Amino acid sequence: MIFIREKHLPFWLDKEETLEFPTVKDKTKVDVAIVGGGIVGITTGLMLKKQGFKVGIIESKKIASDVTGSTTAKITISSNLVYDEILSDFGLEIALKFRDANILAFDKISEIINEYKIDCDYEKIPLYIYSTNKNNYKDIEKEYKALQKLDIDADLTDDFQMPFNEESFKENNAKNNDSESNIDINKAIKYNNQAIFHPKKYSNALVKLIPGEGSHVFENTKVIDIKEGEINRIITEKGDIFADSIIIATNSPIYDPDSTLSYMSPIKSYMLGVYVKENIPDSMFVDINPFHTYRKTPTKKGDLLIIAGEHHHTGKSKDTNANFKKLIEYTKKKFNVNSIEYFWSNQDNKTIDRLPVIGETSQKGIYISTGFGSWGMVKATLAGIMLTDLISNKKNIYAEVFSPKRFKKQKSIKKKCKSSFNTKDLNTEELKIVKDEILDLNPGEAKIIELPKRSISIYKDLKSNVFALQGNCTHYGCRLSWNSAEKTWDCPQHGSLFDYKGNSIHGPAIKNLKSYKID
Repeated sequence: MIFIREKHLPFWLDKEETLEFPTVKDKTKVDVAIVGGGIVGITTGLMLKKQGFKVGIIESKKIASDVTGSTTAKITISSNLVYDEILSDFGLEIALKFRDANILAFDKISEIINEYKIDCDYEKIPLYIYSTNKNNYKDIEKEYKALQKLDIDADLTDDFQMPFNEESFKENNAKNNDSESNIDINKAIKYNNQAIFHPKKYSNALVKLIPGEGSHVFENTKVIDIKEGEINRIITEKGDIFADSIIIATNSPIYDPDSTLSYMSPIKSYMLGVYVKENIPDSMFVDINPFHTYRKTPTKKGDLLIIAGEHHHTGKSKDTNANFKKLIEYTKKKFNVNSIEYFWSNQDNKTIDRLPVIGETSQKGIYISTGFGSWGMVKATLAGIMLTDLISNKKNIYAEVFSPKRFKKQKSIKKKCKSSFNTKDLNTEELKIVKDEILDLNPGEAKIIELPKRSISIYKDLKSNVFALQGNCTHYGCRLSWNSAEKTWDCPQHGSLFDYKGNSIHGPAIKNLKSYKID
């Protein structure tokens, strides 16, 4: 019997120490203001403070509670078959810089852990990137050849222990006449000495070191505007912060002078935390087709297996509940599951060139960090290293490669939003249409109503309370999509998220959705 407890939150945020920081104090002045209290903001803030800067981190929710708190927390110099593509697209010089940047950031994490004696379940283990589909073996071999050209420590192997019992897996599939039962799993790239850790324990340890000596950490404070000048002004709901430099570290930048979001796609992924009967190897695994990842983490009950998969473009899934169900079915097919303890989702931005976006924007003194492609722990640490160098006026050899301004040389691929941006109150005719649509809506359902001059989003909760909102994102007016699993309205163009009451909970959108009275 499988026990399904399914707490709808990331494992990392359950029962872990919750730190308390104040809201913004009006007219605070710092050298560097950092908008976003995830691993980028925390890492960069600590590095800058160590260099003598007074920093102020501003987080709209709780520190490390959003993307950082929802990661799978694999610390690796690769996350997929990426080096062959970088080498082919950019050539040897850029590919070597890409390699060196990843190795530098990887090593920096262990250096920080050792320096501050952080207890965060850090462990060095191998990473296997493999496929159960023979059609992908050539891709794996191509990637390995690229790794050899770049002198990266990795092996091509057909001798490794899978996280699940291969014979039981094949037997189960054979009973169900599954064609996958005939596939030999024997091709992988093995990266030696990669690592895992507990991201909340790590983030908590770092952020505790920041307040004091003119530096601050603020949370539950939403930034609503940024005014550039000789002294930049960050306007928040709680008061203003003044700073010489600003770092936008909000995953999807809420301030984006170079329109970098036009060259990125927001990608949603799903995670489960499960206890299984198998003895999971001390390794990480990435199955490239269909894409799933595996890692374990210690708990008082034993090792918890964290499985991620069912990736798609944000806002493009018709039923996000179905994505969780598919991941559960996949997990039961691969493993002998004792209990399903946690489920959650996360999202990150993938750039068109696979390189992260880190550096100073065309607006002097304002920096951004984004586009990590679901490879956040190492890329966030790289951002900390690079941004600290740039703000300290030190040369950084990776600055040009990862610059936000690099896309200005390319033809814009910015897509036009289809929805109008009408936020006037509903007129009598529109109100009648909306009310009629609500009558046809079952409790727990949501839909977009297309009116002649605008879109309206409606959601009816299980108690039949109705929430009617504008149906387009407050960022660029893009038409929203309902996320049935999280009960959010998601923007498929740039990744903004709003709760069912209309509150902006993930950038780049800052403003809340307009709410309409329907009584």
